[in-house]
Amino acid sequence: MSFDEVRLPSKIEFGAQGGPRFRTEVVVLGSGHEQRNAEWSATRAAWDVAPGIQSTADLDAMIAFWYARQGRLRGFRFKDHTDFSVTGQVLIAAVAGGETGVQLVRSYESGGRSFTREVTKPVAGSVQLFLDGVPLASSTDTATGMVSFAALPGGSPQAVLSADFAFDVPVRFDTDNLEIRQVTHARDAVQSLPIVEIRDIA
Repeated sequence: MSFDEVRLPSKIEFGAQGGPRFRTEVVVLGSGHEQRNAEWSATRAAWDVAPGIQSTADLDAMIAFWYARQGRLRGFRFKDHTDFSVTGQVLIAAVAGGETGVQLVRSYESGGRSFTREVTKPVAGSVQLFLDGVPLASSTDTATGMVSFAALPGGSPQAVLSADFAFDVPVRFDTDNLEIRQVTHARDAVQSLPIVEIRDIA
């Protein structure tokens, strides 16, 4: 799918409002009891980036960025300033030996439960792998989040492969209409400009 490895201007990203979303079907029976079913196995985040437009320069930059992405057609990177880096993320909890690559992930744990999401847009130069705490040389595909390294040695089943890294979210504009009001202050010119996380069909 069409994707540009560029990010929104940082000032505009910082003012965005939104976050991750699940989709859950809730069926309420006549008795008042309910049944809940997960319709999505992963979250799909969404934000409104209009609040980040605070100056004429911001507005000009956003207009140019929107035209270059052709509305909803082309994806781009977005930095979620509330969740953009991780330290000590376990990628392989028990190294068997012989592994030469791994997908970056971000895990969230609470109350004995965990949720894991794939990271497909790591920030260039930010990924550092560790094998049992010792730095491990590797190369990262920043367009997919796949990390490659020399074949890992066999040994203790307790050997852990972990990583520190920063990451962006793949998104696209969620409108083909850029509606701009002719007003005095640039921060009032765009009332809403939604973006949504991309989960393309493989």
